[in-house]
Amino acid sequence: MSLNTKFLGRNIEYYEKIDSTQLEVWRRINKKQIENGTVIISEIQTNGKRYTWKNMAYR
Repeated sequence: MSLNTKFLGRNIEYYEKIDSTQLEVWRRINKKQIENGTVIISEIQTNGKRYTWKNMAYR
């Protein structure tokens, strides 16, 4: 995949299932283990705060 961006999406990490993508980002920030522009996506969030893409289609 080739993205024409400077930062966002240069590193995409996929999880089949995770508690929360936002919480994972903050965990990595706190540990200083994340690269600028990293995007974390997941099929299932067990503790997510937002609608999933699948749910958004039915709104």
